[in-house]
Amino acid sequence: MVDDPLVGVIGALCVVSAALVAIIAVYSVRSRRRHRDRMRQWADRHGWTLTSHPDVDWGRRLPGGNRHGVDDMFSSVLHGRPVSVAEYSVTDASDGTTTNTHHYVVTVTTLARRFPSTQIEARGRVSRLKSRLVGPGDCATGNADFDRAFRLRTTEPATLPQWFSAPLIAAHLSGRVPVPWSVQGNQLLCHRPGRLDPDEVPGHAAIVLPLATLLDGYGGA
Repeated sequence: MVDDPLVGVIGALCVVSAALVAIIAVYSVRSRRRHRDRMRQWADRHGWTLTSHPDVDWGRRLPGGNRHGVDDMFSSVLHGRPVSVAEYSVTDASDGTTTNTHHYVVTVTTLARRFPSTQIEARGRVSRLKSRLVGPGDCATGNADFDRAFRLRTTEPATLPQWFSAPLIAAHLSGRVPVPWSVQGNQLLCHRPGRLDPDEVPGHAAIVLPLATLLDGYGGA
């Protein structure tokens, strides 16, 4: 009989915990529904198409390589070019027990021609100070300022002089194009950390268009 009060307290705590879990779950579902409704209303008002959990193959090209990490995607045609802006997330276990979810805004568009698989990213401060900038898998353009500022990797380095020309290099050095970016076939993809706000969709789309124009013009547009 001595243990009965303790058992009662434990039982009450279990009931309260279960109730809290249920309340949090309901709130989470309703919150996601309100967020989804807001996204859809924005798309309807501004002439974009909203697709939830689209079946795309470019998730593997993003940090973490999560093929199913695209949550919501807005699509439209701007200046005759199809453009999609999406939110991507990937969860990792930093210490084996604690999980962290990272969110990215991804912008994808279609180019007029096909390119070798290529990736461009900004170098970190330590990388810029190294005497040898071209490491395993890296390619050099021959422009010292560009090669010091950016890491370039491509499956066909011999073709770089044909399309990675001076205007394209200059656009990177002046900050007129987004970095990082990658191209595979005729699909150009850019990403940046953060959550996707629907009001910012046109801005994300606009940033990628100059890069697409330069690539379509072989860097000479």
